Amino acid sequence: MTADGQRENKRSTSSAPGRPRDGRIDAAIIAATRELILETGYPALSLSAIAARAGTTTAAIYRRWSGKAELVHEAVLSAETLQPPTGSGDVRHDIRSLVEIVRAMFNRPEVRVALPGLIADTVASPEVHSQMIARLAGDLTAFESRFGQERRDDDRLPMLAEVVAGTAIFRILIRSDAALDDAWVDQMVELITERWPAS
Repeated sequence: MTADGQRENKRSTSSAPGRPRDGRIDAAIIAATRELILETGYPALSLSAIAARAGTTTAAIYRRWSGKAELVHEAVLSAETLQPPTGSGDVRHDIRSLVEIVRAMFNRPEVRVALPGLIADTVASPEVHSQMIARLAGDLTAFESRFGQERRDDDRLPMLAEVVAGTAIFRILIRSDAALDDAWVDQMVELITERWPAS
């Protein structure tokens, strides 16, 4: 079946009644995607290889995801990695928590390997791009009011989160061997909180 045919199959099956999706297949596909990214890199990653590793079919993948970019996005940028702090009342502590969250999100091996190619494919797909922004934004909008920030027009990502995540992404893209280590966290926190006195 061609890619167009598979996408058409996805559209027809998603609206038709039938058996519920098997969560075990979803988990197997996600696990296979993470494993193969580390083995082959993003450009060489294929849905057929993922399907073979997961013990399923490419049609089953297309019933769940629109293509490679959406699947990899969900596999490596898991929502579970982005749990914003509730707020301690100490600005420096809360910003450090945000920086640590971003580091945990982007410093995993599969993210670092997939990120350059994934960004290119994401920019080319408005649907996947919207999903990525939504995932990054999440509950981080709470930081807007906490740090006196106002929403900028129709932006969905708070400036503070944009600065921290953007810095992490830029560092990975420009220097693939550069660590997001404790020193990076310390420097980011100092840079951002220099204007605030310690509580």
